[in-house]
This record gives sequence, C-alpha cells and structure tokens, in this order.
Amino acid sequence: MKKEIKKEKILVVEDDETLQMVFQRALESKGYQVDLVEDGREALRLVSQNQYLMVFMDIIMPESSGLETLEKLKKIDPSLVVVIMTAENTMRNAIEAMRRGAYDYLSKPIDLEEIFLLVERAGNEADLRGKMRTYERELKERFEVGEIIGKSRKIQEIFKIIGKAAPTDLTVLIRGESGTGKELVARALHYNSPRVVFPFIAVNCAAIPKELLESELFGHEKGAFTGAVELKKGKFELAEKGTLFLDEIGDMDIGVQAKILRVLQEKEYHRIGGKETLRSDARIIAATNQDLKAAIKEKRFRDDLYHRLNVIYMELPPLRERKEDIPRLVEYFLQKSGGEMRSGPKMISQEALQILSNSQWPGNIRQLENTIKQCLALSSQDTIFPEHLPGHLRESTLETEGPRECEDGFPSEKQMEELLSRDNKGALYQTVIRQTEKKLISSLLHRCDWNQVKAADWLGINRNTLKRKMDELGIKKL
Repeated sequence: MKKEIKKEKILVVEDDETLQMVFQRALESKGYQVDLVEDGREALRLVSQNQYLMVFMDIIMPESSGLETLEKLKKIDPSLVVVIMTAENTMRNAIEAMRRGAYDYLSKPIDLEEIFLLVERAGNEADLRGKMRTYERELKERFEVGEIIGKSRKIQEIFKIIGKAAPTDLTVLIRGESGTGKELVARALHYNSPRVVFPFIAVNCAAIPKELLESELFGHEKGAFTGAVELKKGKFELAEKGTLFLDEIGDMDIGVQAKILRVLQEKEYHRIGGKETLRSDARIIAATNQDLKAAIKEKRFRDDLYHRLNVIYMELPPLRERKEDIPRLVEYFLQKSGGEMRSGPKMISQEALQILSNSQWPGNIRQLENTIKQCLALSSQDTIFPEHLPGHLRESTLETEGPRECEDGFPSEKQMEELLSRDNKGALYQTVIRQTEKKLISSLLHRCDWNQVKAADWLGINRNTLKRKMDELGIKKL
C-alpha cells in the first residue's frame, strides 16, 4: 500500500466567492490543501487549530479589519506567513500591513503567477526554518545533556545548575578531576545560551607555554616580537559574542592572570604590540582540577581573579562517587564508539559490567570511554566478557570485591579457598546459590528476548518475583 504524502495547507480569507474558487483550483492543482473562510473570526479559529504553510487574506473583510486580524494571527503564530490582498486604492493599508508583519501583498486583480511564486518562496523558507530547527535540536541533543549521562543525585544537581546558568552571561567556574567532563559542561552552557549562534572557543592553559599563552589569548601585531611575521587574532577576539572556555586556569601564569582580570573588569584589552583598545563581549567559563583556594595561599593564583570567576560555581563529581551511572555510561559508549569504529552493535555481560561498576576509575569518564573503545577493538565477539577487559581492572576488582563469580555456578579450588577463608561460614553456600540463580535467570531472559512474563512462566514464578530477583541479583538489560 502506497503511503499517503501529507499535503501542505494554505488558508484563504476572502469573502468574494469567485476569488475563493480561483485560489482553490489554482492551489489544489499544485498539490496543496486549501481551506476557505470569509472573515477574520473564522481565520483565527482555524489558525489556532491547524498548521498552515501560509495565509492569503483580504485587507477589507466583513465584521473585522484585516489589519486587526493580522496582528491577532501573528500573536497566535509569530512565524506565520500572511500575504495581504488589496485593491489599488488601499495601498496605504498594504504598507501598514507590511509594517505590522505581513510577509507580502498582492494587488487585485490577482495574477496566478504571483500566487505561485509567493507559495514557492514561502515553501522554500519553511524548509529552511525546518532545517534550522533540526540543526538546533541536534545541537541540543549533542550538547545539552549529550555525553553528560546520568541519573544520580549529584549529576542531576549539575543539570539543574546548567539550566539556570546557561541563559545568563555570568562567569562560571567549574572544578573537577581530569576526565570528569568539564568541557562537556562548558559546551552545554554555551549551546543552551543565547550565544549559541556565536563561537565556542576552548583554550587549554596547561598545554600552552606561558611565554606563548598571552599571544594565544590576546593576539599580537605584526612585528610585536621575533617571529611575529603577521597580525594574529587572539582567542578573545575569535570568541567575540560567544563563549571562551579557559580550561585548567589554575596553571595560568600569574602575569597573564592580571590581564584576564582586566578583561573581566573593563571588558577591554590590547593585542601584544598594539595600541588599539579592543572590546570583549565573550562570556568566560573557566575550569580547573586544582584547589584554587590553596593556590591563592601559595601565591600561585590571584584572589581577585578567583572571585571574578567564581560567580557561579560547579563541582563535578568523580566517577567513583556516582557509580550508579556507570551502566548508563557503558551503554552510551558502546553505541557511540561502536558507531565510530564501525564494529557493529555489542552487548556487555553482567559479569563484565559488574567489574566496571566496581572499579575506582582514577581517570573518570574519559578512562571508562577509552576502556570501552579498547574492548570493542580487541573483542571479535558480540558480547564483551570479563576476559576482554584490561587485566588491571580485573585484578583490582578481585582485590576489592573478593573472588570473581564462579564459572558454571561452581567455584574453582582457588575460589573455594578464598570463600572458606572468610569469617562468614555461610559465604560458600550463599555465593554458589546466588551465582547459579543469576546465571540461570540471565540465560533464560536472553532466550526469551527479555520477555519477563515468558521467563517467569518457564521458571514457575510470577513476574513480580522475577523482577525482585533481577533487582537483587543486579540483572539488567543493556
């Protein structure tokens, strides 16, 4: 069966029946759906209930003025395309209609070619607006929460601060260990702000030698120093009206800090070797993995700059403090990295996921992502098992969590010794029963394509009991 293509709708507001028929036949011949009404009241009702490509409306109508109706239509939908139709002796009204937001006007008698040209133009602009909305939506999907994944309380607090801080121009200071996602948060702040259409410029202050950092930030004039063979714009200039992200600002030279402070205070600066005063309208977001208060005591960071930056403060939690988010992060990185590496969709076993969830992750989210990439690159199977994980993760988990799960539900001699060495004399029995039950339920759920009703029926238990056991045993579908 051929899928029906949805037709664009056009509204014609005209009390002349002959002209109504002209519009209807002409536009329907081009594949448009046409609604006909005689007055502004009906037009307002239909526009509030439908989405129209455009509206053709006579400026003189019974019961209401076309200008009044135009204003009311634009309040309902500010982007609505309204074309005013007018006789020669009412051109002044047509000009007034354009001032009030009309898209264009047609003089009577109506020329069909003009109608078709206006409809084509409106259609092209509607397509462009649709593409822009898609682009903006993709940006938000990518940067709003994008790679900032998590349901934990700490990460939800970060989302709340982003939502409140993004629409403002206030400076933001982000603190967090390496790999916690400081730049992702900075991008989320930018891409959800009114500055989204302007540049986001990131500078890693720790990666640039201090003698070059000033030039990198403020630019230089030709001949300002040896090697300055041409004028160079700095990051402040490139980030004009956008956002400048100063990463690892705690490593910034104390002399450059003074110049950053001046920009924040006076909104102006000079290129190196230049006399022209340049204005700055870039929003500043800074980030560090250091304790800046300690750096102030050690005279490595300016106290006044700290207070200028610390208008809105965000502390990003390390991954070890939000371990409940690890399964979601793993699922996300499996999809993302699998697509980038063209390795196809892969799953992770509960045993491997348990090891990842119990690891300490000193490198935080970045380390977790790189681990997933390594597993995808080295594993030829559709599922990642513990043996595919880096050895140091398996070893550290054994040290902190005790023996790994028993193969086939029964412990090896070494695992038996480890279990018997525990103070809890029931540990051996409980461990074997728990792991056997977990393997049985996991295997059956896979066979039933995760249909819990079917799996519960096979096990001879009800679905609520199955769900409880899944929660107790940490069985989740990835």
